[in-house]
Amino acid sequence: MNSNKLSQIELFAFDTTPSFADRPVRAGSLYLLLRLTWGEQIHYGACEITRSGQSFDLTRWGAPLRCIHHSTVEEIVVTLRRKEQEWATGQLGLLQTALSGILQVRVPVTAGHGRHAHQVNSHAAFTPYPVNSRFRELTLSRLIDESVAYYSILR
Repeated sequence: MNSNKLSQIELFAFDTTPSFADRPVRAGSLYLLLRLTWGEQIHYGACEITRSGQSFDLTRWGAPLRCIHHSTVEEIVVTLRRKEQEWATGQLGLLQTALSGILQVRVPVTAGHGRHAHQVNSHAAFTPYPVNSRFRELTLSRLIDESVAYYSILR
């Protein structure tokens, strides 16, 4: 396995405040956690999105992440810049927070009005969460136990 390439993408949704979060999740919102794996390295991004009374499909929302699987960090940055108009604000921001632990990357976060953004809930307000040191202690089983939805891209 090439440790320079993204080997695993996992997305978790929490409808209540997870035990590891620094601040409470607002009513009507979801706390999303993105877990990216490169070899033995794991990096996290977190955010809160407002559902605005709409249902939320984590698989559909996370589907655009498939295009970065098996990519290097540099390739991911290029992909994000190329596809920024197609992704919703929350998708770009969540990935940006996960990448910030690897590189000091500034990927522009747009309003999410690209041609696919509406299909993946572009109306959701996005609030990035700082990634804290407690994330390093998270196990997959704990995340699955606390989450209400899980989406994984392994291959």
